[in-house]
Amino acid sequence: MRKIIHYIDEHYSEKLLLSDIALKEDLSLTYLSHFFKDYLGIPFQEYLAKIRCEKARQLLLLTDFPLLDICMSCGFSDSKYFNSGFRRQYGCSPKEYRLNFRHDQLKQQQKSMLTTQEFLYAASSIVILERCLLPFQ
Repeated sequence: MRKIIHYIDEHYSEKLLLSDIALKEDLSLTYLSHFFKDYLGIPFQEYLAKIRCEKARQLLLLTDFPLLDICMSCGFSDSKYFNSGFRRQYGCSPKEYRLNFRHDQLKQQQKSMLTTQEFLYAASSIVILERCLLPFQ
């Protein structure tokens, strides 16, 4: 089964059919289908959709690639299938996911900028205090 999982992980962006994998591994389609569900707890198509959605999620977070490019590069046959599969997996559309992440990322950056400003303010306050106290020493 590891060999099959590895094959799927390497070829998720291509058109993958369980029947082709069964033929390649010299197994019956019925046997492989049941074995897959017993081994992973989910059917082949659901596993493949999860892998594709996870790869798409990574591209949404790490790149500025257009959604259609991400859709195609992750093996989805069309954007409707991509959107519905992604929504099922993550509870929102790919576009919403990217926008929400960027909004959260911006909030984090603003938080760290405030921290930096506070630090600089504190540092300049120390310098001012030292200048004021220096004549008294």
